[in-house]
Amino acid sequence: MEQGRVSKAVEKAGNYVDRLTIGSIVNVPKKMIPAQNLFFTWDNEKRSPNSKKLLFNYSYYTGVVMEGLYDVYKAAPGEGKAYYDYVKEYLDSLIRQEEDGSYVLDFEMAGYVDCHGADCYKTAALLEDFSQGQDAYGEIASRLYKHLTDETYVNSLGVTPCKEEMPGALGHNYRHNWGAGARYQFWLDGIYMLQPFLARHAARKGDKRQLQLIQERFDWVADTLLAPNGMYYHGGNSREDVCDFFWTRAMGWYGMAMVDVMEVLPEEYLEKRKGALKLFVDGVLKYQGKDGLWPNLADRPATETNLRESSGTAMLAYTILKGVRKGWLDSSYLEAGIGAFVGLVEEKLDENGLRDIYLKASANGKNNYEVPEYYCTDEGKGSGPFIMAYSEMLYL
Repeated sequence: MEQGRVSKAVEKAGNYVDRLTIGSIVNVPKKMIPAQNLFFTWDNEKRSPNSKKLLFNYSYYTGVVMEGLYDVYKAAPGEGKAYYDYVKEYLDSLIRQEEDGSYVLDFEMAGYVDCHGADCYKTAALLEDFSQGQDAYGEIASRLYKHLTDETYVNSLGVTPCKEEMPGALGHNYRHNWGAGARYQFWLDGIYMLQPFLARHAARKGDKRQLQLIQERFDWVADTLLAPNGMYYHGGNSREDVCDFFWTRAMGWYGMAMVDVMEVLPEEYLEKRKGALKLFVDGVLKYQGKDGLWPNLADRPATETNLRESSGTAMLAYTILKGVRKGWLDSSYLEAGIGAFVGLVEEKLDENGLRDIYLKASANGKNNYEVPEYYCTDEGKGSGPFIMAYSEMLYL
């Protein structure tokens, strides 16, 4: 692809990221977090602990937006300092110091609930990344890690998550919705919500047992949810009992989980994960459109209800670009990653924001992937991965 076209797309994307975050007069973390009647503009679900006891300011999609900004800072530390400060302001607004001097995640501010499930732990990966060791961020990350892995920890429902919500039948993956009686116990979404955080913290601690479990979890996904067409079912309970829809965003969560986990893995696990990543990328690339984008249901033609979708495309762009940058994918894949990013900017980004981000879909066996009113602009589950993909373009 010609350099001028790429440069123009990167510049346009950078202006969008600034407008959404550090240049916004609305999305100001220190003002937003204490006021539970206010919501980041990318929070189209507007979840509040006042009405529903989960995921307020600590929502996973806000975490993904913030993690994307931190990725931009890492890609360009000098120019990206304003993003670092923005993310720090967000994290600090969620943290409270106790009388004994310890630091805790302020549950009232955050909307974190220890019995909700996978979604409540995505932002912990950012706390882990932000930590410089024995600081407030690391202290809180350690506590959240204990909630997920310590057999002596009993949550607010009287359940030990790593014993009762992590069944061997799911390859010791955590059930996606804890205690919710979901039709499919495992969703691809959940492996991204949990495994990058667990892997980063386990690698820092030298927790070999947890690192081995993470390999088992990814192996179960590859063994259970990989379809003959090279793509992955949205969710499932076993090989014989799957939610047989190929939702681009679900596969995007899975791809991002792989490359984020691989970043911290010991060498003994890396070759197997490289093979799984290549298999995954080869499978999804068969369905990439000439414009670089994927439809919401990847294996079906784009229609008025199955639009070419922004969040899944951004995730796959990030996965491919990071995989190439890290040397886990051959450089021949680079053009597909760049094409996805540039196509997304050219086709879906305008003065109103990033369009055609699908709001949500339940892995329940029904086609809830083509609801026209679910296509949003600047929804965090798309804007966050878009910022991550933008950070990878900065490395280039």
